[in-house]
Amino acid sequence: MERKKRDWGSTAALLCALLLAVNLWQGKRLENLERRISEAQMKLSFEIGELESSLYAQAQEEEKLVWNWEYTPSLNMEKRCLDVEVSAILKEWREDTAVELFWFAENGGGKGDSISLSSGGTGAFAGTLELPLDGPMDISLYAVIQNGGSQRRESLGLLGGVWELLPLWCESQAGRTQAEYLKGVFTVYECGAELHTKFYPGPATAEDCVFRLRRNNELVAEQAAEPGDRFSSYSCGKLSAEAQPGDRMDLTFFCRDENGLGYEFLLQGWVAVEERDVESSVSAWEDMLKLTWD
Repeated sequence: MERKKRDWGSTAALLCALLLAVNLWQGKRLENLERRISEAQMKLSFEIGELESSLYAQAQEEEKLVWNWEYTPSLNMEKRCLDVEVSAILKEWREDTAVELFWFAENGGGKGDSISLSSGGTGAFAGTLELPLDGPMDISLYAVIQNGGSQRRESLGLLGGVWELLPLWCESQAGRTQAEYLKGVFTVYECGAELHTKFYPGPATAEDCVFRLRRNNELVAEQAAEPGDRFSSYSCGKLSAEAQPGDRMDLTFFCRDENGLGYEFLLQGWVAVEERDVESSVSAWEDMLKLTWD
């Protein structure tokens, strides 16, 4: 009798262990199923949102009268501004259709002048905007289209940063330039810069290329730039100048484009803290670029 009780007890323990294992397995399967359902719901919700956004954008696009628009920038040395030739093609037009183009600065610069686009009796309208070059403004455009008694205002979109429309743009070769402050002398080593052009055909060519070191915005050292190891890149060995703790030191790159316009780009800035110690810092310059017209 005792043996049968022990055998039943062992069997019951085994059954309990099996039941527990089954419950754990079923619980795991349930967790995986819930996870899959949640992932499927999230994926479906995302796809529905994408479809709704696509349909909305498509509907908005179909309602627009402007079918396509393009622009070409060029430098106006006489007026010291940037000329941007804008062309727009309408889906529908009449002989008396009139289009007026407006620009405004996204970063608080306000609304600029407007121009009337001419067409010659076709659906293609064109005109030239004159944009100032006195700051790094992001320019957006919109058109007011007049068809008889009806009027429609449409946003064309972002034209981009004014400085980005210039023939040249320059960037520092990241991680290359080193700086030190020792015995009252601030020195930068392995200066590097790279020129770019975005809207103009051909390579980014420049003249009178020099690296400059400025102390509290005052020019204290410069050295002619040598062609670098990459296309449209420039380098120089080192630049040094006396400095006091707290002085702001800026490395810049100066050059002229084929029009004779001078550019001075800020590459990197530091503060001389104390002996053997410098800190990267926001430059004392208000802008990343200064233009010289003379």
